[in-house]
Amino acid sequence: MSEETKAPETKAPEAEAAPEPVDPRVEKATEKLEFLRGKLLGKFGEDVLEAAELKQFQPTFTIKNANWVEVVEHFKTDSTLAFVYPQLMAGTDYKDYIEVYILLHSFTLDTDISLKTRTPRDNASVPSITHLFAGFNWEEREIYDLLGVDFPGHPDMRRIMLEDDWIGHPLRKDYVVEN
Repeated sequence: MSEETKAPETKAPEAEAAPEPVDPRVEKATEKLEFLRGKLLGKFGEDVLEAAELKQFQPTFTIKNANWVEVVEHFKTDSTLAFVYPQLMAGTDYKDYIEVYILLHSFTLDTDISLKTRTPRDNASVPSITHLFAGFNWEEREIYDLLGVDFPGHPDMRRIMLEDDWIGHPLRKDYVVEN
């Protein structure tokens, strides 16, 4: 068959890529994040918020240190939110800052929320929330003891795990173990 008698080659139309299936867990978590973000911004505006994101389907808000107490109090006392059950509190030393993290549960919304705030590594300080959640008393002392974060307003800020004359805070990345 000569080149002239050949039928012109036609390309098969490219199949359109099927849209990625949406994970229903992401959709549900995104709805919760936007609802809670709306409640937060409706009360305080953007100025209190550093970040709002999902972490493993968990609405997570990073709150400016200066607004820490009022935002935590709002999530606890607003009757439509009612995050009244404190589940955990922890601190983490990062390269440029120390982060304090709490996890709260709302029986009203049947959901959890993560709230975080950051403090500089030098003169690390986060206002105490023990007047809102007495159960965080020992957690704030532990974070003070191991990371050196002061919690102004804490009723009994002193070491909880190490001896009173211990020098330094052993969970800091710059802590040097002496022999």
